Amino acid sequence: MDTRPAVVFVSSFVAQMWWCWVSELLAGVLCQLLLSPGCEAYSLGAVVTMVPLDVEGGQKVTAHVNVMAPAPCPPLQESVCEGTDCVTHVTSSPLSGLYPSPGWCLRQWQSVVPSNHTSHPQLGSMVNEVMPAWVELSIRPDTQKVNQPPQVALPPPLRASENCPRRFSLSVRDTDGDQVRCRYARAKLGECQGCSVPAFLQLDEVECVLIYDGKGQMGTYTVALIVEDFPAVLLSNDVHSDGMALSSTPLHVSLTVEGESSHCQAMPAFTGRTPAGEARFTVMPYGEVSIIIDAQSSSERVTEIAVVGPPGLWMSALTGNQSAGSPASISIVWVRSPNNLLHLLPICFTANTNSLQSDFRCVWIEQKTMDPLPPGTVLECGQKEMNLVLPLSSLQDLPLSDLQLNDASCPISNNDTHLMAQISLTGCGTKIVHSGWELVYTNTLRSVRPPSTISRLPSLVLPLACRLPALQRQAPAYSISVPMEEEAFGAVHFWLEFHRPGEGPLANQTRIMSTQVQEATLGVRSTSHLEMLDLHVFSDCQLERAELMVGTCMKSETPDFQVAHPILQSGCVSDNTTLELLIQNAMAKVFRINLPALGNSGSTMYVECKVHLCVTMKPSQKCPDECGGSMDRSMVESLLTHTYTVRSGPVFLTDTPPNTIITTSNTTTTTKSNPKATPATTPSHAPEDNCTMAMGLAMGILHMLIRSLLH
Repeated sequence: MDTRPAVVFVSSFVAQMWWCWVSELLAGVLCQLLLSPGCEAYSLGAVVTMVPLDVEGGQKVTAHVNVMAPAPCPPLQESVCEGTDCVTHVTSSPLSGLYPSPGWCLRQWQSVVPSNHTSHPQLGSMVNEVMPAWVELSIRPDTQKVNQPPQVALPPPLRASENCPRRFSLSVRDTDGDQVRCRYARAKLGECQGCSVPAFLQLDEVECVLIYDGKGQMGTYTVALIVEDFPAVLLSNDVHSDGMALSSTPLHVSLTVEGESSHCQAMPAFTGRTPAGEARFTVMPYGEVSIIIDAQSSSERVTEIAVVGPPGLWMSALTGNQSAGSPASISIVWVRSPNNLLHLLPICFTANTNSLQSDFRCVWIEQKTMDPLPPGTVLECGQKEMNLVLPLSSLQDLPLSDLQLNDASCPISNNDTHLMAQISLTGCGTKIVHSGWELVYTNTLRSVRPPSTISRLPSLVLPLACRLPALQRQAPAYSISVPMEEEAFGAVHFWLEFHRPGEGPLANQTRIMSTQVQEATLGVRSTSHLEMLDLHVFSDCQLERAELMVGTCMKSETPDFQVAHPILQSGCVSDNTTLELLIQNAMAKVFRINLPALGNSGSTMYVECKVHLCVTMKPSQKCPDECGGSMDRSMVESLLTHTYTVRSGPVFLTDTPPNTIITTSNTTTTTKSNPKATPATTPSHAPEDNCTMAMGLAMGILHMLIRSLLH
């Protein structure tokens, strides 16, 4: 019996284990070389924000924890929580970034803890922090309420060049109007572990500005800070003595010092539609905040816009011309659904190039507090409209003629006792947003007066929302189930195939008609390397109007993809290396690859693509164009699957004889003799990419309507 395959397998396994041991050893050596404290268990940024519970005389708070963990993204389990009432904001597509390498992801959770509590955020073996926080819960004499700790925004990981001084202004808010100050955490007070401060960093404690003097050594440094609030005026009670802080909030930020740069004055900058720093967006229940961020760098290409924000934040792919000096953009959207999050929610963002970073900006979302509906109010949600009945007794001194819906032409009527409105779900200015797995129809009844009118009369802003499914109403209840992905699209598979131009199952659509061009395209270099190769991406989905979408494709000369080159980015072809061939098949995409332009030095490459399926809600609509940047406006018009990763086995780039079949499946290669040539094929059952998901897209499609929508 031939045992050579087993020998090869064992040898490969031993080599792999040896390399893992060497990698860990090197990582430990590098850890000793860096000045960063806690190198073996560090985060790239963390904050713990405490919110007093609305319980009279209570000594409990809700601790909201945000941690940026180094890649690979660690799992988020309930065991991470300390205290009670744990809520982990689990998502298969957490906010993430590329810098510092190998990247990071944001993990978030909350739980109820004592008002004086030290959190120990622990995520896998990479993050184990010490973050003490406390808040004084006695009643303040000036507000007659419990003190509210300052809100502290967590910035993305900070970067600086060795020789370029930088100022990093932290973003803080205090709803009580207190004075907020920042200081370094002190080890002797148990506020950190071995928290030495590098000599090249200074802190403006009054303005909360971290200053880098441009004299640091290369490495990643974690800086532990404490943010405190002090009363703006002297409080008379004994608890709040003069000079004592009212609360303490821990904030950890990271700074990566990189090599010297000759572009200290040419950092990336925000342009165009980007909101100003510290801007505030007010949102009512089921309201939507939509922000576009534009960035540009004169010296390098913007490779990412990194964002840190609240749970449920959706972010589009980066769009724009991928060249130095060209603008790049992303869209971010947040929908306010019922939640127990902070009243003020920060969103911080920065633009990165390979070696430079812009100043970061933070904006704030204020969740507007709403009064309860007046007694006797009834909102019935039907399949086509919502019906509002509002007692006039709750609208005293309010002119009924001033009231209107989003669309002023939509009629509002009244009798002697009640105001009534029949509001179409597809008219009257009704908006559709997604909230988790629910589809929410929203409108607003409000007082509208001419801008020049000055009046002492009361005004009304009454948000209206119908949530489908699983909404219990005062009208007859509807029991509606949400279709799972497989129920809507079927059990689908994805695979990759590689063909010479003009060959393969789509040859009649990809064949080059001109003989001269064909010869040039199919030409083989003297080294027998192919010049051109067609990448075919397929799915076997049978759903009518479904469309295959390809987001990103990368090629590498090694199966671990440690060094990779983009073939496709955010649905856009990369540089002059790739050309998309338009074909009449919704379940296939074809990309012609210029192999010499990819700079492949060997005779083998591997390809990985991220794909998903899309179907529009109506026949007249189109699936969002990832390359064109229309994802943000198509959120509620399309049903999308998760994003799946499909990876090829080795793809041979030499001129293969026509009597040879090359079949690749995962990482197994089989060569057979056959008189009929067959191309390289990579089937895949499309394992779900746990770190990539089309967030917020078509989360609540009604099961009872899905069949009618798709036909």
